[in-house]
Amino acid sequence: MSQYYNPRWSSRFCVRGSSLDASGLPVTDEDGDPVLATVSLERVICDRYGNPTFDSAGELVTETVDEMPCSYRTSTGGIKDSGDVFQSDFKMSCPMMKTHLEEGTIIVVTDKTHQFTAVVKKMTTYNWGTNIWIDRYGNEQDGL
Repeated sequence: MSQYYNPRWSSRFCVRGSSLDASGLPVTDEDGDPVLATVSLERVICDRYGNPTFDSAGELVTETVDEMPCSYRTSTGGIKDSGDVFQSDFKMSCPMMKTHLEEGTIIVVTDKTHQFTAVVKKMTTYNWGTNIWIDRYGNEQDGL
C-alpha cells in the first residue's frame, strides 16, 4: 500500500466475496457452498496529513487494494444516522474508500493478536474517511 503509516488505523481488513467463473456464475465447492475470494477495493489516496489527493481535473486519486487499514471498537448501544437506529458489535474506521460495501458483505478483520470474520451492517463515507458497522460471527481464527 502506498500510504504513510497511521497509528489510528493499526489493524486491517479484507473483503470476501463469491468467486465467479468465466461465464460470471458463482464457483461452488463439493458441498455446493460458494468459494470465497478476496475482493479488490478502491481506496482514496491521501497525503501524510490525511487530506485526499486530487488530479488535474479535480477528481479524487484512487488506488486498487486487496486490504484496507482500519481500527475498530465495540459499538455501545445503537447508532443514530439519518433516523436509523440499529445494533452492531463493532464500529470500524478506515481511510476514505469509494467501494461501497452492501449490508451482508463478509469481511475478515486482522489486528495485532487475532483474526475474526464479520458481516457489514452499514457503511458511511465522510470527508475524513469511512465508518463501517459490523457484526462478528464465527470463531476467532476461523480462516475464511
